[in-house]
Amino acid sequence: MVNQTGSSNDEKMPDWWKPPENHVLAVLFSFLSLISMARPTLDHHWQSKINDEEWEKHKKMVIERLNNTNITAGLVLTSSAVFVSTTPPLTSFLPYTIRGCYILALGSFAHALGALLCGLAVVNIYEASGRLWAKDVLTATRFRLCCTLLFISWPVVSLTLSILFLMLSLLIACYASGVWWLQFLATIEILSWAWLPPLFAWCALEQTLPRDKKPKRGVGQP
Repeated sequence: MVNQTGSSNDEKMPDWWKPPENHVLAVLFSFLSLISMARPTLDHHWQSKINDEEWEKHKKMVIERLNNTNITAGLVLTSSAVFVSTTPPLTSFLPYTIRGCYILALGSFAHALGALLCGLAVVNIYEASGRLWAKDVLTATRFRLCCTLLFISWPVVSLTLSILFLMLSLLIACYASGVWWLQFLATIEILSWAWLPPLFAWCALEQTLPRDKKPKRGVGQP
């Protein structure tokens, strides 16, 4: 069926938009889809390529996400610049200028700068792109599709690395201080955050059915 805008809502999703048959590659593909489109599959993304209204909604959502990422990257960039360019007021309390901490702070600064640069570039390019060009050029093959998803997700990946590097730099400084209660608080902080990424990955990638839709077991079945 072709609507008034010339887009076909019944167009079948190509095979290269689906996860590969290899289990490892399928997991990687789903993870790339998750961090780029916030969904483990590309079904919703494909609908935006065959419908003008869905494309406008999709493009607005992606641009808003990237703009939020750019704002956060600017804040992290400023924070990491402070740790790179200043000395601690109390060196014996939080020595974040030691070699390991300073290298991590530099890495945080570089990744925040890269996230901001890549995010601005992707926003400008994606905002100016049309539906047909994105469908027939940016996602014409699996390689182009993966590259496009990687470009969209890279600002978030780089920003995440920047935040992790800065947090690790501060944690190392806490353990290097020799203050027992500060080390204890740092340990509690690590434990309070460590369970969140695995839980999010399980909730986002695990395909489960509601209780009322699970297949019923017959009599005598284990």
